[in-house]
Amino acid sequence: MPLEKSDAFMLKAFNWSESSRTVIFFTREFGKLALVDKGGRRVSGKRGRLMPFARMELTFHISEKSSRGYVSDSDLLELYEFQLEGSLGRLAYASAACELLNLLLPEGEPLPSLFTYTTSFFEKTNSVDRRSLPALFVTFFLRLLSQLGYHPSLGYCIGCGLSWEESSPDNGTVAFSPERGGYVCPSCQRVAEYYIWLSSGGYRLLTRLQTCSLDEASLMPIGYQDCSLMLDLLTRFLSYQAGVSGDLKSLEFLEKLKNSQLGPDKG
Repeated sequence: MPLEKSDAFMLKAFNWSESSRTVIFFTREFGKLALVDKGGRRVSGKRGRLMPFARMELTFHISEKSSRGYVSDSDLLELYEFQLEGSLGRLAYASAACELLNLLLPEGEPLPSLFTYTTSFFEKTNSVDRRSLPALFVTFFLRLLSQLGYHPSLGYCIGCGLSWEESSPDNGTVAFSPERGGYVCPSCQRVAEYYIWLSSGGYRLLTRLQTCSLDEASLMPIGYQDCSLMLDLLTRFLSYQAGVSGDLKSLEFLEKLKNSQLGPDKG
């Protein structure tokens, strides 16, 4: 097996012995990889330890005939400690990002631009004002979907192509169909079809987040209720369009935090 090196994030680990485990990585040059971490569960060891929420230079052996391989060494490049105010929220959003990456990334397909974007997301999650965290995560979620080919149609009706701003009442609600994959104007709505309803103001913000940068998103704090509806919309869209079922565990944890630092009164 040849020896390779790549910047990497640790997405998930599966323990299979008292000392070893299989670790899922998102690497810059090789995409998503599952590697055996021999002896990685021991407290002491000669090589660098693998750490969650850290960008590492990973050294590993990998088979030329399959994606199987094992970790040789790692060097810490950047650690995201999430110690600023709202640390539990920062940790939960970062964990949700790792969950999404693990669920959606194709194995062994390099996505260097997405890796760079993920690096920026972790950096900003570690440093922005806690009130900016919901918008930051929604923006990451939307960009990830788009880069992997799942692009919700937010700006125009999925049925007739009419702009949502032209076809929805200014002070009304806006219908999104997870099954059809986008906005549905009043004329194209069907009886008994399931919709997620957002206020026109909340939906306008969602369309802005779909196209804005992480820097821009960090300047657009959104309330917990709007964020909760947006994430419900995106997770249900994902369930229909990508066959990913079930709620993200990290987002379930965020739901429990809604009356603490991420509650309606505190962003």
